[in-house]
Amino acid sequence: MSLTAAPGAGASGPEDRRAHRILLIDPHRLFRQALRGLLEAEPGFSVVGEAGSPAEALELVGVLKPDVVVTELHLGDDSCAGESCGSGLIRTLHSRFPATAILVLTSARASDVAAAVRKAGALGYLLKEHGREELFRALHEVSAGRWYRALAPEVSARTAARERRHLGNRAAYLTQRQRQVLRSVALGYRTREIAQMLGLSVRAVHRQRERLRLALRLNSTASPRVSRVIAVRAPHPPRSRLNLSPSVPALV
Repeated sequence: MSLTAAPGAGASGPEDRRAHRILLIDPHRLFRQALRGLLEAEPGFSVVGEAGSPAEALELVGVLKPDVVVTELHLGDDSCAGESCGSGLIRTLHSRFPATAILVLTSARASDVAAAVRKAGALGYLLKEHGREELFRALHEVSAGRWYRALAPEVSARTAARERRHLGNRAAYLTQRQRQVLRSVALGYRTREIAQMLGLSVRAVHRQRERLRLALRLNSTASPRVSRVIAVRAPHPPRSRLNLSPSVPALV
């Protein structure tokens, strides 16, 4: 396939300096053209070139020095084939051009692919079945030097279900008082309000929240996971203790 570079890609004007300069690598020309159109319609991104093979890609990256390379993993040509070809290109790019971030945008779904491309030097792994928002999120992350991986939708669903089971299992060992505090937190009540509802001191509520955090292995008891998974399992705080201002919603 022929090398294609954006007009004037070698020179950087004011707009180019502000934009993330991207090189696309994929064996399918139609896909590259569609992806170029998507990226160039978004402020802050500029596609400076396209390549359809590893040899073309290495030549273009050396000339254009893009900020980010977006590459497919399956890049078979006369010298290599399959995922090993893409992994080899990633290793070479990372070695020769360490300042260029690499995002793998692929249809390769094997469970070990993400770890393999990260080891080779890529900063991101994204499946082609993901949407526009996920793509731009990945580009922003790898441009900032952060690892980014988006799980396949069905894998994300399984992970969320497993997390709910684990949290639910841990919640089964909470005391009744801890469940009351937890539900109050999940419903949006502040520590002082919880103390008033349950007839406890503010310090006691703080202690209960810390014990909950440790028991549920959360970074914070304000985590959204609490309200999604645990709160519905915990008993309501006793209504007899309610004596809140009109601005605070009553528990139901």
